[in-house]
Amino acid sequence: MNTRDMAAKGLAGVVVDSTAISEVRAEGVLGYRGHAIEKLVEHPFLTVAGLVVDDRLDSHLQSLLAGSMNLNEREAALVLAQPRELHPMRLLQGVVPLLGSGPDLGYGDANQGLHVAAKLPAVIATHLMGRAVHLDSALGYTSAFLQAIGGSEDPRVHAAFNTTQILQMEHGFNAGTFAARVVFSTLASVEAGIAAGIGALSGPLHGGADEAVLNIADGLETPSQAREFVAAALQRGEKIPGMGHREYRAVDPRARFLREWAAGLSHGTPHASTYAVLCEIDRCFSEAMAERGKALHANVEFYKGLVLRIAGLPNHFFTAAFAMARVFGYVAHFIESRADNRIYRPAARYVGRNA
Repeated sequence: MNTRDMAAKGLAGVVVDSTAISEVRAEGVLGYRGHAIEKLVEHPFLTVAGLVVDDRLDSHLQSLLAGSMNLNEREAALVLAQPRELHPMRLLQGVVPLLGSGPDLGYGDANQGLHVAAKLPAVIATHLMGRAVHLDSALGYTSAFLQAIGGSEDPRVHAAFNTTQILQMEHGFNAGTFAARVVFSTLASVEAGIAAGIGALSGPLHGGADEAVLNIADGLETPSQAREFVAAALQRGEKIPGMGHREYRAVDPRARFLREWAAGLSHGTPHASTYAVLCEIDRCFSEAMAERGKALHANVEFYKGLVLRIAGLPNHFFTAAFAMARVFGYVAHFIESRADNRIYRPAARYVGRNA
């Protein structure tokens, strides 16, 4: 059979392009531009963002974006004109192309992408708080956001949130990044591609799993109920959000960090019972998969929601925080794709009736 006649559903295993931005290996390895994620989480968020965007592991983006982090009156009014009950991911997808430009940052056509990335914390915080907020850029990208939403003031929580955002900044040709690159390949604007990536990220099979996981955990009061939930879900053949990852055959390296943070931050607090439920879901699911000869474990989404809740975010804002980090990855892919652009146009195997 000709390879053109063989459909790779979901493009599974198909190499569509090359990238120097991040490396994802099945044995549980993740790195950004040759730097292991285990070392990168020790740095401030925007230092790592500088590495992802243009291969400079330093603080240049912190000073470069400081003047772009707050919304002007028109932008704040645009956000506040939307209903408070509107899911923030829908807000972001609609607002991103409408955000104003700023001074030349030296990144050519990617300038607006960086202005969008700088403004997303203020967009999200303004929608969450129901009023225009001011971010103190001197605090850094992640801590300024937590202060703006009235989040935790605990330095450990700020460190955990910084780690969380670094871990979800970039991850190869995931659905959101690929959607963005498809749009970029048409020579559309950087903000058009970012909006497309955010749209893909909103789906429960992609970035929305953290919200779904904690919604499930909130309905289970004890580990025994968690065991019953897993057994019933597997019996019905249902997927459990936050479990397993297409790219990893070992434990998702990002999940190890988030489980440790969730354990430490919840210990001795009312969040401890939620953590216990999550651990039991994780254990029961992994054991059930092992009995079936499958190595499936919790991914980055599974424990992340609890860390974000402790930081001060409600469930339905979890994925917006994801977008706040991943947007820097989208900008990096915009820059990379522009260096040798070709429009994406895969083939499809026709299976309908002949004319």
